[in-house]
Amino acid sequence: MITILQTEERLHQWFSNHHPEITNQYSIKQLRQKRFQLAQKHQHIAHDLTALRKKSFAQLSQEMCYSPEQEQKFIQEAFNFYFNERNRVNLYDDVIPTLEKLSKNYRLGAVSNGNADIYKIGLGHLFDFSWSAADAGQQKPHPIVFNSLLDMQKLTSDELIHIGDDPITDIQGAQQSGIKAIWLNRSHSLWPEGFNPPFMEISQLNQLPAVLKTL
Repeated sequence: MITILQTEERLHQWFSNHHPEITNQYSIKQLRQKRFQLAQKHQHIAHDLTALRKKSFAQLSQEMCYSPEQEQKFIQEAFNFYFNERNRVNLYDDVIPTLEKLSKNYRLGAVSNGNADIYKIGLGHLFDFSWSAADAGQQKPHPIVFNSLLDMQKLTSDELIHIGDDPITDIQGAQQSGIKAIWLNRSHSLWPEGFNPPFMEISQLNQLPAVLKTL
C-alpha cells in the first residue's frame, strides 16, 4: 500500500511537470476518487488494474480536450511512468535471502491483486510462476483467483500453502479454496474478529523456512 501511495504522489508530480492542467484541477485524493468511481462504473475491468489505470488516463485526456494523437501519447507516457514507479519496491531485508533459501526446496509462486511485475522488481528469477487478478478475472478474496491458479498449475489445494499479509484477501481468500494460509503479520496486529484464524502466523518472512519444515 505504501508503494502505491508513493507511486501516486510521484505520478501527480509528473502530471504537474508535464500536464499542469490536470493538477490545477485535481488533487491526488480527487484523482483517486475518480478512479474508484470509474471502477464502480466499469465492473468488467475493476479487477484489472492496468486496464483501469489506462482507462483513467483516457478519461483525463478527454476532459482536458486532448486530440486523439495527444491522447494516445499521454496514455502511453503516463502509464509507462506509473508502471516504472509502481515497480520501485523497497524490499524488507529478509525477503531475498528467504526466497533464495525456499526456492531450493519448493516451487514458489506470486499471487497478486495488483499489477506489479516480479521481474521488474528483481524477484522473477526466484519464482516459478505468477498469477494475478487480471489473469483470473476477479480479485482476491474471490475463490476463482485461487481455484484458477490450482487448475493452471495442476495442483490440489493440499499441495499449496499461501503466505500473505492481508487477513481478508490473502488468508480468507485462500481458505475459501481449501488452501492452508499463513499470515505474515509484521506489524503484530490483532487478528480481526469474525474471521477464521490463519493456519499459522509469522512476524518475519525469515521464519517461514523453519515453519514449513514442521509441516
